[in-house]
Amino acid sequence: MLANLFKKTNSTRGVSHPALRRLNQMDARSAVCTMVRTADGRDARAEVGPVSFYRRDNRLFIRDQALFLVPPAVSKVPFSGRGEVLNLQFQHNQTPYNMHCEVVQRVRFSERLLGGLEPREPIGYKICPLGNVNKEENRGTLRFAHVRGVKGPQVFPHFRFDLFVENVAFNGLAHETPPTIVPFPGDDTIPEALQGCNEPEEMVSFFQNILLTNPEHLRKVHVSRVTKETRTGATELVDLGYSDVLGLSGDLKHWQIHLRNQRVGKQVTKKPVLKFAEGDLVVVRFVGRGLIQGGDVHYRWQCRVRKCSLETVTLRPAGPIQKQTGLPAVVRDFCVSGVGLQNSPILESYLMNGETIPDDPDELLVAMMGKGVLMHFYPRLYYPGDVEMYKPNLPAAFSILGEVARGRIDTSKDKGRLASLGVYFRHDPVDFDPTTLDVTAWEPLRGLRENAYFKEIHRSLNGLLAYLENKQ
Repeated sequence: MLANLFKKTNSTRGVSHPALRRLNQMDARSAVCTMVRTADGRDARAEVGPVSFYRRDNRLFIRDQALFLVPPAVSKVPFSGRGEVLNLQFQHNQTPYNMHCEVVQRVRFSERLLGGLEPREPIGYKICPLGNVNKEENRGTLRFAHVRGVKGPQVFPHFRFDLFVENVAFNGLAHETPPTIVPFPGDDTIPEALQGCNEPEEMVSFFQNILLTNPEHLRKVHVSRVTKETRTGATELVDLGYSDVLGLSGDLKHWQIHLRNQRVGKQVTKKPVLKFAEGDLVVVRFVGRGLIQGGDVHYRWQCRVRKCSLETVTLRPAGPIQKQTGLPAVVRDFCVSGVGLQNSPILESYLMNGETIPDDPDELLVAMMGKGVLMHFYPRLYYPGDVEMYKPNLPAAFSILGEVARGRIDTSKDKGRLASLGVYFRHDPVDFDPTTLDVTAWEPLRGLRENAYFKEIHRSLNGLLAYLENKQ
């Protein structure tokens, strides 16, 4: 009799709900929470944020066919605990899942009970599943979070974008008539220090000074070869990878630059990392650390291969140094079919292009729908040590033509503002002007295929997150 009085009970005793059994099998610890229905039955879409589950003895803490939720660290949770319906999204083995739950009540744990729980948060919410755990079959819709606080798998610091957007005016179908770019006010492709400069020595000096002021990891350059496709006659940019610049610490007063030929020491491979030939026209891309502007400056420079040896490749300028134009934009999240952009007054003004900006956010969203956006992506990769095997194979820059297809109006801190814009990928570039490298022809993506670079990004990030999840 006394033995029964002091018998320990398991926190999962009586677990019979299939959703709770599944959550325990998946070792679920956290989720991204959204309130989809209020307590009085009204549909809602209020983002609660990342939440955790109470655990005991390394298992979910379950009582009365319910689990317990740790609210996010925010000043005010958007539900009271009296019947709201929540949608919980999480991942297992890098496959996205979701489930709906009803909030039963707000609870305060006693000190005795709290002593065995993790985390040790005294106030939580009791929630009951409204169905089983659902697998999201279409993994192409999985959105990766690009900035902190946005729901979805977080890929920082391993992967991020620098993004520049340009407003475009469609002149019909983009793959039949190229759209017209509306320049961002004050844009100039030539850096201020090189205005009116055509001397190779000054361009080489500018290039080397930029690299010398950069941190060590930004002193490499990316090289693409300009080629003509024999079947279609289209101009293409063939990715040749990154290379070290030689002679940065020497005399800066000369008219050519020297790169390390990456074939050295890699003769055993079937395909060398870099493959040059004398006379090739190449595009050299490099980055300048822009401390004053608040962001890095991206440059491109057309050069001609003057000499190619086993150890070095010598280039001479074949055009001016140009910087990336457009408005820097903040990427909130992305998937294989589009990106979410953080809205701002300057972005609104640029995309509206002189039109009156409505005060009402719903009217502004309607006005924004269908706006064309040319996006220039610059991947920034950080894959040290063991995770290097998951590094995506991407060029230093690529462009996609998109169209504003959705938006989100903020209902919390910035209530009444158009908080973000969803841009759907519409066209890939398929031909360039061999002189200016501007896009002269586009190929549609909608309903036909996906952008190859974002497919590669999606594949590599799925592998990276699976590796990091199993390592924990």
